[in-house]
Amino acid sequence: MSSQHITLSEPLIRLLDTQVKTGRFKDASAAVQEAVWSFFVGPVSPFDEYRVTAEEVEKSAKRDLAAIKSDRRAGRLKPWKP
Repeated sequence: MSSQHITLSEPLIRLLDTQVKTGRFKDASAAVQEAVWSFFVGPVSPFDEYRVTAEEVEKSAKRDLAAIKSDRRAGRLKPWKP
């Protein structure tokens, strides 16, 4: 990985510092890298990370919801009360 030096405006520096202080990023470099990546390349799909398609996720979710409904009808689930 190569090192690049950039100059940012004061509002951007304050924004980066805020993001780093909240713990979202390890340092300002990580925050800038994510911003540049998201702007030029586009957001990373969560499906790519797990090597699944959106259709596979939807199919699995429908299967899980169907199992929950059948368990509820059979009385195997207790109502949740906060």
